[in-house]
Amino acid sequence: MAETTGEKKHAAEIELSHVTYRYSVGTPFEKAALQDVSLKFEAGIITGLMGHTGSGKSTIAQLLNGILRPTEGQVLIDGRDIWAEPKKIREICFRVGLVFQYPEYQLFEETVAKDIAYGPHNMGLDEKEIARRVEEAARFTGLTPDLFEKSPFELSGGQKRRVAIAGVMAMDPEILVLDEPAAGLDPRGRKEILGGIRAYQREKGNTIIIISHSMEDMAVYADKLMVLDHGHLSRYGTSHEVFCHAEELKAVGLSRPQITKLMMELQKAGIPVDSGIYTVDDAYEAVVRLFREKKQGGMA
Repeated sequence: MAETTGEKKHAAEIELSHVTYRYSVGTPFEKAALQDVSLKFEAGIITGLMGHTGSGKSTIAQLLNGILRPTEGQVLIDGRDIWAEPKKIREICFRVGLVFQYPEYQLFEETVAKDIAYGPHNMGLDEKEIARRVEEAARFTGLTPDLFEKSPFELSGGQKRRVAIAGVMAMDPEILVLDEPAAGLDPRGRKEILGGIRAYQREKGNTIIIISHSMEDMAVYADKLMVLDHGHLSRYGTSHEVFCHAEELKAVGLSRPQITKLMMELQKAGIPVDSGIYTVDDAYEAVVRLFREKKQGGMA
């Protein structure tokens, strides 16, 4: 991914404080998706939000962005309730960018450039600044300038996904929430999309929340992991701090990364490798180091 000249901005902290959210209130179908939930997402890092289907992840994403309003409790950005002034809630959509799962189905403009520019236009920015943001967001998502004048509907599925993500990045939100941004992509596509998101965060310095079912992806790209169980925080910490609780993860419908399971099996077979490895790159380095040590031992 090409680098940009954008400067780092203030990174905002966002949290749910004793939030309850009920769907279909006042009807026979009323159901609590979240019940008295308190979560805090640290500023300036990538947090991986994980949990089984129905754990409340997507509801939380929409609460953070102001699309949904808590039935009870507060959503706070740097300690301030985003619903303190309901008439200004539209501004929260610019501060907290949300990329829905399969966002490529929401494309609608005539060209790629216009689709990416849609958000910045709604912010009232001048054309020069909009053009700069379109180019910057395109670079982070791996979109080349020759695609700008094409219809987004002519692109591949992966390219459409990149356009949709770029459109939210172009608004330069303090907080970016992505709901399964790599869902349905092949390994190369997942790496390019998630790698671009990480490069974006490292340069811009903002706060990013990635909702994902993939233990492998979050071990690589997230700074901290947050595990939900029926809308409540089950575990929070680094990859090591979370993945070392294998039985607890299993109980909430999750598991360690496949590469960790492989390393554990190698250890059980008598091969002296570290079972606390959570990425393929770390596993590769461990195996290479083991072969080198064995070779040096044989030559001694």
